[in-house]
Amino acid sequence: MPRPRVSLLRCAASAPDAEIVVRTEEAISQVGGLRERLAGKKRLVLKPNIGIDRVRLTAGRQTELTEPAVTEGTIRAIRAVSDAEILIGDAPTDDSAVELYEKLGYPAMCRRYEGVRMVDFGAGPFVEVTVPGTPLQFRKYWLNEELAACDGCVTVAKMKAHRSLGCTLCIKNLFGLTPWRVYGQPRVYLHDRLIRLPRVQVDLAMYFQPSLSVVDGIVTANHGEWHGTPIETGVILAGDNCVSTDSVGMQVMGFAPLGDYPSHPHWYRRNSIRLAHDAGIGTADPAGIEVLGEDPASVRQAFEVQPYGEGNAAREAELAAGKRCVEQYEEQRDGYLSRYAGRYLTFRNGELLWDAPDMKAVQALEKERTTDWQDAPHFTIRVLPRLEEIERLEVYALGG
Repeated sequence: MPRPRVSLLRCAASAPDAEIVVRTEEAISQVGGLRERLAGKKRLVLKPNIGIDRVRLTAGRQTELTEPAVTEGTIRAIRAVSDAEILIGDAPTDDSAVELYEKLGYPAMCRRYEGVRMVDFGAGPFVEVTVPGTPLQFRKYWLNEELAACDGCVTVAKMKAHRSLGCTLCIKNLFGLTPWRVYGQPRVYLHDRLIRLPRVQVDLAMYFQPSLSVVDGIVTANHGEWHGTPIETGVILAGDNCVSTDSVGMQVMGFAPLGDYPSHPHWYRRNSIRLAHDAGIGTADPAGIEVLGEDPASVRQAFEVQPYGEGNAAREAELAAGKRCVEQYEEQRDGYLSRYAGRYLTFRNGELLWDAPDMKAVQALEKERTTDWQDAPHFTIRVLPRLEEIERLEVYALGG
């Protein structure tokens, strides 16, 4: 099999929009094969990182959200080889989608191209979809109905450090397609305090199988995904595999693509890129990737993520407590099913704290009854019959 290809090009923050558009097109063209990968596709989701109203500029460029000119370059590259309908959007964690999209200039951008429109994927109606193959965490997810009808995916990520995951690139960008109206704000059911978040990201990569992965690394955020320290990294990446593209992105950030918890920068959770590599979605091994353009070492920046909370010992204690919650739930599931079918149960240290009809109510109860993060719940689950369970609860015994 041919090695996955990732293009890494320089693009300064001082470059005008038109040049950024062209450099993005060049990166995608250098990878090649896009026409073949999009052949037969009728409707594509193009997912930039625009899920929160954080328009923060550094040197005139977006610091925490995908630079719109990178998105436009991606549209132009797609339109050169495909006439598929393109749905651009995110699932913003509140009702700000229309205002945010307008603020970033996306509606005007869409009007420049035929068959391109904006969608708030956080709005319903929602349908349940099944992850193909062997998912890592959930067999099924709820998604916007139009999103579920797409037959192709393009992820256009922003390069940022991430406090609990180490970094956020193309795979993490897909997480933003899950609706907060189902999973809570900001998708707290899928984040949880235990093991779900990185494994959910791998499930989504399995489901969406991006045909093209692009990373805006023109201005990036160090130390954290929000309120991070701006860096003018000055690069654009494009690749034909999301795992391999993220691997090269990690190398630019000075991180080891195959590194994992509890080593820097993965202080708190597993490395989703390593998990995706192990799941066979693509290779994160630098030796197995063909890098075109710049050598990652020539543009490398020293990104850093500081540990937070009480350290690894506390993390391991939390994982153990969460495991007890899952074990207790499994032991008493039949009794819970008779009383709470379809409702959400919240546990701490194996003790049932409360039940609620949906995640909005779960979060309201947590806010009302919890004053310190050390007293916060460990585990929340929707009560389903054993034969209808969509979560792989056995993985909690593995500790992540």
